Amino acid sequence: MNSTISPDFGTSHHIPILLEPIADFLIAGLRSLPSESPPGIIIDCTLGGGGHTARILEKMNEDPSLLKHCVLGIDQDPQAIARNLIKFEKEIQSKNLEVVHSSFSEAIQHLKGRPIYGLLADLGISSDQIDSETRGFSFRFPAPLDMRMNIHSGTPLRERLLTASETEISDWIWKYGEDRFSRKIARKIVEMRTQNRLPETTSALAEAIASVFPPPMRHKRMHPATQSFQAFRIMVNEELKELETLIEKVFPAVHTGGHLAILSFHSLEDRLVKTEFHDRDRYELPSRKAIQADDQEVEKNSRARSAKLRLAIKKT
Repeated sequence: MNSTISPDFGTSHHIPILLEPIADFLIAGLRSLPSESPPGIIIDCTLGGGGHTARILEKMNEDPSLLKHCVLGIDQDPQAIARNLIKFEKEIQSKNLEVVHSSFSEAIQHLKGRPIYGLLADLGISSDQIDSETRGFSFRFPAPLDMRMNIHSGTPLRERLLTASETEISDWIWKYGEDRFSRKIARKIVEMRTQNRLPETTSALAEAIASVFPPPMRHKRMHPATQSFQAFRIMVNEELKELETLIEKVFPAVHTGGHLAILSFHSLEDRLVKTEFHDRDRYELPSRKAIQADDQEVEKNSRARSAKLRLAIKKT
């Protein structure tokens, strides 16, 4: 991993969503194991700000019998890794936690032969990434058009927009953002590109996108560029492909009786998880419906409003 970290990586201020239901469910999975079970792991596939992992470790420390197991925290964002290496220095030294810079679809490569007794994936984007003034995830700042979660690999958004066809851009926006103005937005981007005026910052791109919307729609609660920015982020980071790989390669490796908790933030992700978990031959569902944050949590953290948590217990 490249040791050069952007100066804005700082201390995480990401608020974990549905913290207690997730931690309780994963700890319950450990407690349900036979006493002779070998040491295993809970994988936090999206370590992020470390909030869920911190709570899981707290609950493990409350029951000494669980400390033979450990948490494997994975994240593809090097800034998140840097923060957590500092935050969890004591837990790493005591071998209760391992922190690995990796995409979550590659989690299986870091098992070292240990069984997976629990798996957590908090999908989407963290508040730390959104609030960064240099990463390009938000149009609140005139940031470079990047949007890569792993700043050391992949292709920044602006480079993709420089070479993509109008049809490709339109398809991204429609498929991943479900924006009905996708064709007009793509046409505007290509038009600006042919005139050598393709925006270089997120705020400029957001302004260009907003310009294709009818005036009454430009000043609503949700900014006109919101769905396009979601689509671009998903495309740049191949987020749905990552989730599909996680489901196809890592889910099958979870030990029988292992607990899985997947937190998603839009329908494309949730649909993939729901379809997988409804395979009655492979999973037992504590609840057929997704768990959502209550009004009190949403009031404290508006990002929780769109979150859907699906839980499953591995049968085979």
